Amino acid sequence: MRSSQKKIGLLILSVLVLPVLFFTVFEIGSLRQNEKVIQDIYRNQLDAILFSINQYSDDVVSSLASRIDISMNNYWQDAGPELNKLIHEMPAVTGLLQFDPNYECLLSYPESSRDPALCAGIKASLVSADSTIRRLQTYMRGGYRKIETVGNPGRDMQWIVFLTRLDDRDIINVLILDPGKFISQVLDPKIQEIARGKFHIVAYRAGDKEPFYSTDKQQSTGNVSEKRPFWFLKDYTMGIVLKEMTIADLARERIRRNLLLIGLMDVILLLGAWLIYRNIARQIELTQLKSDFISGVSHEIRTPLALISMYIETLEMGRVKGAEKVREYYTVILNETTRLSSMVNRILSFSQIESNKRKYLFSDTRINEVVENASLTFRYTLENKGFIYSFEPDVNLPAISADREALTDAFVNLIDNAIKYSAEHKNIAVRTGKSDGYAYFEVEDQGIGISERDQKYIFDKFYRVTEKNLAHRVKGSGLGLAIVKHIVDAHHGKIELISKQGSGSRFRLLFPVKTT
Repeated sequence: MRSSQKKIGLLILSVLVLPVLFFTVFEIGSLRQNEKVIQDIYRNQLDAILFSINQYSDDVVSSLASRIDISMNNYWQDAGPELNKLIHEMPAVTGLLQFDPNYECLLSYPESSRDPALCAGIKASLVSADSTIRRLQTYMRGGYRKIETVGNPGRDMQWIVFLTRLDDRDIINVLILDPGKFISQVLDPKIQEIARGKFHIVAYRAGDKEPFYSTDKQQSTGNVSEKRPFWFLKDYTMGIVLKEMTIADLARERIRRNLLLIGLMDVILLLGAWLIYRNIARQIELTQLKSDFISGVSHEIRTPLALISMYIETLEMGRVKGAEKVREYYTVILNETTRLSSMVNRILSFSQIESNKRKYLFSDTRINEVVENASLTFRYTLENKGFIYSFEPDVNLPAISADREALTDAFVNLIDNAIKYSAEHKNIAVRTGKSDGYAYFEVEDQGIGISERDQKYIFDKFYRVTEKNLAHRVKGSGLGLAIVKHIVDAHHGKIELISKQGSGSRFRLLFPVKTT
């Protein structure tokens, strides 16, 4: 049986456990690669958000440039009021200066923004960016307006250039823009909408470690690793970070969660494998026990049948002389027949229990009468095997509601075990009594006893004590105590066992006292 269990264990190990372990190693190895892919996905998402902000800022300035272009074409000589109105609509724009193709300053809106030094500075930047202006003219001829940043006027000012075609000549428009106000006032609503409480979006000036703008003023942005420049705002960058955690934190959290799920899955699969092994091993053990049961029962049935056959044949052949000797032979035949009948009844009783067909007929029952009547069937066996039997009844024992036949079966099984497992000290004591609302009978022997390990299993069907090779030396079916347990449970009683290996056993069966 042990060999079969080992084979089953190795089979389950190879079919379930090893694939689970290989899968776990593979998954842990691929976690890093998966997390890298996830990080790339998040970075692409963050890039898309920053691109959206850049696109929006470009659209805002392009829209203003389009409106300026329309106003100039519609009003040209009288465009001043309309242009001043457009400039004042966007607080981040402090002025608009217009230059001819030779980079000479023509007009300014508002007029107060026309400062000689400012005009000179812009002119110098336009001259230096002549190739950029030529490129803008090319775009204009193709029907496409584009905006560019020229010069380097300082961190708090940007010069945004775009062209307007007017009467077959190009007007160079220069918007004077305050980048800080543009980001914190013009772009802020759109940035807040994009962030949606899930991201921190910040803006930096060149050379600064701390952002001058953040979507959440109350909370530190931490280490912002994802940064991108504004398209037309020189020396300004914007950054983005996940709220409350970085991408690295998110990746580590996912790794921990995935490892936990893998570990939990492994535990479930291994537990399932263990349960499968346990059930299969139990079935193998049960099969072996059934095989031993059949072998043991066959031997026990064969022995009395052989004795009965031999004694009857002897009597039939007339070889036994004298009435006393004949009576002795008949007694042996009767005892062996009784023994055989008891064995068959035990098997039939167990069969009824297994199929839930055993019915109990409850009636007022006196335990002392059951014990006294049942002990008569063992008198010959006890005397023949040299046992000392004693009965100590409690004369004041109350009646119980019980099935007399079932109680007799339980008592007979206990006595039978006491006889089988008593070696040198052949003393059997039977007592009756009451305890805490229960009436009981107990059978005590001075036999080999039962170890603590075996005490857990002795009431299981087919189980037999295997220590000291008892299962092979003492013949039995392994059904007796299983039947006893079923009878006691059917009477809502309980079993108490006191036993120590080498010092005998005491079985006490307790049954509820009948209440009036």
